[in-house]
This record gives sequence, structure tokens and C-alpha cells, in this order.
Amino acid sequence: MTMVNNSLILNQLQDSVLNYLNKNKNISLNGLAKRCSISEPTLRRIKNGQIKTLPTLTTIVDLLCSLNKVDKIPELIEIYKGSPIGEFLQEHFSVLSSNDLSYEFNQELDEALRDNISYLVFKLSCNSSGVKRTKIQEMFGRLGTDKLNALVNKGLIKRDGEVFKSAIEGFSLGHETFVDHFKAVADFIKTGEIGPKKNNLFYNFSESVNEKGMREILQIQRTALKKIAKILNDEEFIGDIPLFVLSAIDTLDLPQAEEEQDQGPTLH
Repeated sequence: MTMVNNSLILNQLQDSVLNYLNKNKNISLNGLAKRCSISEPTLRRIKNGQIKTLPTLTTIVDLLCSLNKVDKIPELIEIYKGSPIGEFLQEHFSVLSSNDLSYEFNQELDEALRDNISYLVFKLSCNSSGVKRTKIQEMFGRLGTDKLNALVNKGLIKRDGEVFKSAIEGFSLGHETFVDHFKAVADFIKTGEIGPKKNNLFYNFSESVNEKGMREILQIQRTALKKIAKILNDEEFIGDIPLFVLSAIDTLDLPQAEEEQDQGPTLH
């Protein structure tokens, strides 16, 4: 996999913002920041070429979706195909794009699923079999059914007889809540299940490796995830088992201070 030069991505982001503002004189930087749901100081640094490290992937996707008035990740990849941003998006969404999956980043959904119960309720509704209110009540109690009602009222979940299903076919959420959501799903790993009929798998590996070893492991995991995504979206395998797959590879250390500074919004 080719690693994209970050400076080229930042330059293209800057050009994209400048071109948009030049073509839309009636929109201020503050107005664009609100439309993108990112802080004005962060957007100003991008516009002025004063940002040193890449913003979060969520910030980049938010910005590009607003600039191009699209919400589908594959559409963004196509718009920027062959450019540094296009390669960057292709690299980070390779599992989705390789299977022609149409996933969208929905800002309203991202906000609605900030808490873990709403996320889990919505995740169950995304299954092809949907989810019944009685199941939500059994798993999460009154709080769960309240969250279900709220998502229905927002039009994010629709009712089909006794079953509730997601109103959005495929979605991608911001990375800021990924770890919390990961932990919420991980709570359902049944470590007590053993024997020949065991229907789950869980491992925890760690070791200090060199750059080559890390890249090979990342590539192996990406390949596996592409195959898993293909199975999950194949009609041949549709059923009623609410399977989940968790995946994460990272380093067991702290992020660099400079990187943290530019990853999120700055104080006003």
C-alpha cells in the first residue's frame, strides 16, 4: 500500500477550501465551519496553510462532504480519484471501496449515536433481520426502548410490522466515538463459551516489531476484513444470527503531542 504524502493532502485541502470560498462569496469561513461541523480555528488553519499534521479522518470527510455537497464515501473517492486526497480516502476506506459498498457519513446520525445504548440499538436495527422491540427491552430495558423511540422519531429507524430496521443502508461514523463503541460491543464477547460448538473467536496479541512487520500485519488484517465485509453483504449468507466483528491494530504508546494538537478543535 502506498503511503500518501501528508503535505500534499494538506495543500489540496487548502486549495479546496480557497476555491470553495472564492466561488461562494456569500459564505463566510464561520458559516462554512458550522456547515462542516468543525471548529473555525481548525478550518482557518487549513485555509491559511498553517496546519502541520493531518486533521482527523472525520474532520476531513466532514469538510469534503460539505464542499462537494455529497454524503456517500464512494462519491468522494470518485471526485478526488488520482489525487492525494483520493489516494488518502482510498487507503482509509479500502475495505469498503473494494467491495463496492455504498457507505455514507451522516452528520445527524453521528450526533444521535454518541451514547452507547443508542449506538447498539441502531446497530441491531442495521441487521438484515432487523430487531424487535421486545429484544431491545430484554437487552437494555426501558432506557433501550426510549432510545429506540427517539431514533424512530428522528427518522433514522423505521418500523416494518413488529420489526425495526435502519432507515440508512450503510453508514460511517466519526472516529472520535470509535473506542467507546468498540468497548460497548466488546462487552458482548462471551468468554465463558468453550467446547466444540463454540461460535466465537477472541485473541489479544502484542509484541514490539519493526516497520516492515507492522505493515505486513496491517495488510493481512485489511485483506481479512475485505473478505469479511464481502460475506456480510452477500445475500447467500443472510440469516438471523446477530454476528459482530471487532478489529483494531495500533501501537501501545501515547500519540505525539504535536499530532494531538492538530487532531481536534482548538479553544476559542
